[in-house]
Amino acid sequence: MKKFITRLLIAATVTTSLYSCKKLNDVVPNPSKGNNTNTESGSGSGSGSGTASAPVKLDIAIQEVNTKVSNDTLYLNYTEKVNLLLNPDDYQNSSAIHFKEDFSKSSLANFSFTTVNKENQLATNYLDDNLNNVAIKSASTVTIDGKKFTRLVFERLIIFSKAYKQNGLAVEAQTNIMKQTSEVIGFSSYYYINGKNSDTTKTTATILYKK
Repeated sequence: MKKFITRLLIAATVTTSLYSCKKLNDVVPNPSKGNNTNTESGSGSGSGSGTASAPVKLDIAIQEVNTKVSNDTLYLNYTEKVNLLLNPDDYQNSSAIHFKEDFSKSSLANFSFTTVNKENQLATNYLDDNLNNVAIKSASTVTIDGKKFTRLVFERLIIFSKAYKQNGLAVEAQTNIMKQTSEVIGFSSYYYINGKNSDTTKTTATILYKK
């Protein structure tokens, strides 16, 4: 009986390990284009130094945010559009790709937000940074300057909102945000590979507020 229980525990442990390290699934290639590729490397969070032979490259264009007032609430609907260029070997050997946003240098930081995760569950003020848990729009192989990369493309809708005391105040806030032309969103990304985090790549993208 003890041997039987021991075997069950081992099987459960192996199964859990396989699911927690699940690789992103490739889908039909349909890459989009970005125009803001920057690769400012920094130290990855977590134990150990960088281990990837090439850092993640972020290809992120201007990010559009659609503004809308409904009754006394201002909504900022942001469809995040991101391209990641990855070293194919690092991508295959990694357990996860992490991607994070920083809204602190924008008006978005003053709003609460909601988004729908990969399992169609509503999340409030939380964005999963493990791309294993994010729906990927496409994965494909591209050649840039004679080098092959794996390009991951993903999009997700993030709805920022704030309620005001009356409609006029919400409209005034919308007008003020529309005047902002130099705000940016910060992005960073790194691999989790060989039990360590790779160096972190960082970039920023300008926000275009629309009505």
